[in-house]
This record gives sequence, C-alpha cells and structure tokens, in this order.
Amino acid sequence: SSGINAEWSLRPGLYFPVEFQLQGRQVRDPKVLHIVWPHRWEHDKNPVDFFNSLTSLISSGLDFKVSVLGKTYQDVPDIFREFQSSHPDYITQWGPLDSREDYLTHLGTCDVIVSTADHEFYGVAMLEGLWAGCYPLAPNRLSYPEIYPPECLYNTPAQLTKQLRQLCKNPGLARRKWERVMGQVDMSRYSWEGLKDRYCEMLSIG
Repeated sequence: SSGINAEWSLRPGLYFPVEFQLQGRQVRDPKVLHIVWPHRWEHDKNPVDFFNSLTSLISSGLDFKVSVLGKTYQDVPDIFREFQSSHPDYITQWGPLDSREDYLTHLGTCDVIVSTADHEFYGVAMLEGLWAGCYPLAPNRLSYPEIYPPECLYNTPAQLTKQLRQLCKNPGLARRKWERVMGQVDMSRYSWEGLKDRYCEMLSIG
C-alpha cells in the first residue's frame, strides 16, 4: 500500500472514487429543518462541537430534527449518550441503518449535512449527502476547502451554530443553497466514472 500512497501524493485531486446512487428525492418537511451527522462515533470526528451547536439551538427555542448515523464502537464518547437522553424529541434516527440503500434513502430526507471532524482523509459521507440533496456545512480545514465553496465552510463552532440557526428559521433556504452548491461542485471529479482512467494510469506505473 505504501507504493500506492506515494503515487497518490504525486497526484493532487485524485480522489477515492464514490459510487453516487440515485435514490430519488425523498419527501421533506417544509417547516422543520432536518440535520444529519453521518460519521463514526469517535473523538476524532469531534462530536462535541456538533452536539454543543444543537444544544445551543434548543436553548434558543428553535425547532429541528436530527439524524445521527455512522458506525458505533465500544468506546463511544459520552456526549452521544448525554444528548440522546436529554433531547430525545429532536431525534429522527439514532445510529446506523440496516442497509446502504436505507442509508442513502434516509440522506434524501435531510436538509443539511454537517461535519465537525478534526481528522478526515476525504469525507465521502459529506459528498454522498450533497448528492442526496443536503446542503453541506464543514470546517474550513482538512480536504473540505478543496471540495466545497466558501459559503459551506465555517471557521469556529460559533459560526456553525450561527449558520444552523439561520437555516432552522428558514428551512427552505437550505434547499436553495443546496441547488447553488450543486452548480459549483463538479461531482464527476469524485465518481468512479470520472476517475477510472486516472486510476488505470496510476496503477500501470511501474
């Protein structure tokens, strides 16, 4: 694998290929924002910042729904249990779904997909959410500035909370923002169809 990693490093913009499956747009509640966090339940995904933002929204009296997906492990950060026990009425889905098809269909019911990651190689789940119709909000670090326009990036937890607060007050704004971002992000850069020739070229290098 070290050889492939070396070649990878010589080719900026050569991404891990994503299989974008068209599940069809799902029914969304036009009055309540549906937020999704689809990452591993581990400390390096920085769930504390995410749940702190949600708690701030709740304290402000704002309504929303949240789905917390992703794989769970034995050593789950305490913040997950704390939020689930304190705010069950806001939760639509808690934990992974039974199949990939169910997962992609569920993404299609959400309005905003959030990353708070401190460590991320690429962010496949965020791109899958974008493809499914979610407006992405990601930290202005790691690979995210290479992929998303500036309006999707935040610099501080307070900025994330501010953007989510605005979207909670106007869920329709998330859908309009998504349409604009889809016009700016070239999804073919990340699909197998768009990358297979470059991968064949890379793997044939002796």
